[in-house]
Amino acid sequence: MNEMTERRILRTKGLHPKQLTAFFSMASLYLFYYFCKYNIGVATKEMQDVFGLSNQSIGWITTIFTLTYAAGQFINGFLGDRYGPKYVMLAGAIGSVTANVCFGLSGTFVFFVLFWAMNAYFSSCGWAPGCRILCNWFPENRWGGWMGIYNAMCYLGGAIVLPIAAFAITKWGWRGAFFLPPVFLFGMAAVFMFLGKNSPADAGLRTQWVMDDRKISKERIGLKEYWLAFTNLKMAIAYVSGFGANFVRWGLMTWMVKILAEPTENGGFGLSLGKAALISSLMHYGGAIFSIILGMVSDRIFKGARWQTILIAFVISTGALLFIGQGSAILQYPMGTFLLSAAMFLAGGLNQGLQTPLFNLPGDILGKELGGTGAGIMDGWMYIGAAFAGVFLGWWLDTYGLLSGVVLMAVVSFVSGLLSIAIRK
Repeated sequence: MNEMTERRILRTKGLHPKQLTAFFSMASLYLFYYFCKYNIGVATKEMQDVFGLSNQSIGWITTIFTLTYAAGQFINGFLGDRYGPKYVMLAGAIGSVTANVCFGLSGTFVFFVLFWAMNAYFSSCGWAPGCRILCNWFPENRWGGWMGIYNAMCYLGGAIVLPIAAFAITKWGWRGAFFLPPVFLFGMAAVFMFLGKNSPADAGLRTQWVMDDRKISKERIGLKEYWLAFTNLKMAIAYVSGFGANFVRWGLMTWMVKILAEPTENGGFGLSLGKAALISSLMHYGGAIFSIILGMVSDRIFKGARWQTILIAFVISTGALLFIGQGSAILQYPMGTFLLSAAMFLAGGLNQGLQTPLFNLPGDILGKELGGTGAGIMDGWMYIGAAFAGVFLGWWLDTYGLLSGVVLMAVVSFVSGLLSIAIRK
């Protein structure tokens, strides 16, 4: 075998430069996807002040977003497996940029709902197709670690956009949060168009592990295979656990800046918008770090049996949420701000990080050829859970108070952790 041929083979061990290029161009694109969907959480209070919107009204915008996003996930993972994940991700990026700009130009509740729903569908074109690209470029025994990095990249995007959106609001009002972040996504889409590859074959490469794979890409999957992924019993348990995880994740993302910035007499913490956004961003930095750690733990310590990692993360996250549920009294403790920040880092970080082992389950249980489809269905159910963090949680906050919502998220986190015990590879 000559040297040129050697360079065109991806080894089970080691890394090829084109492997890294394909992965990081895809993961970086998805990082900037988050610039165009986490920005609304920072703009919520300003929009309420300008338009007099209640928590429940904001909740409706979030709920319709998450339901549309869920519907898109059920579709786009399948489309990515069938027609090619790169093209689905590019279409989603351009659509999300367009929807954000239209949202920022709007001034009525109806158009807010319409354009944020449009953004939801296009935003759903990112995750599952990216999972398929990852599965194509790495052997199964390395999915956990690389899924962790992929998951970390998207949470890093969520962390970075919060202060950027807060800066844009300070300079240009609430609309700035929907004009500046899309610039970053558009630029990365242009880069991905040239560097992104669906699979090693698209880059003229072969894989050392191909002989161990089931046949993929030779026959396009159909509705029969989709139904098998949808109804698999082990995956159904994972779908329900993921439902709860995303209820908590989107509850924190949608309401935490508001809860921290709301005056203490209204049940909040009484922090400035900038400080509230900074502390809230720690859950996304935590998500980035724990995504990598939990992916490696599930691979190396538990040898691909993901449920233990999922359970541990849920339980610790539950404890941190209960601590936050004490409210502004935390700030009276010695180093109170530090303790609040640490709790946010753990509560949101572990909740988001555990999605790495959750999203390894479709590939583990269903196989690589249905990895994108399973990930799409998983994310679909998760965003149905997220929908309840919108209008339902908004109603809950209006009815029972801000801190009761944090306690409710802790209960959901604990129950979801118990469900994960039933998941076996």
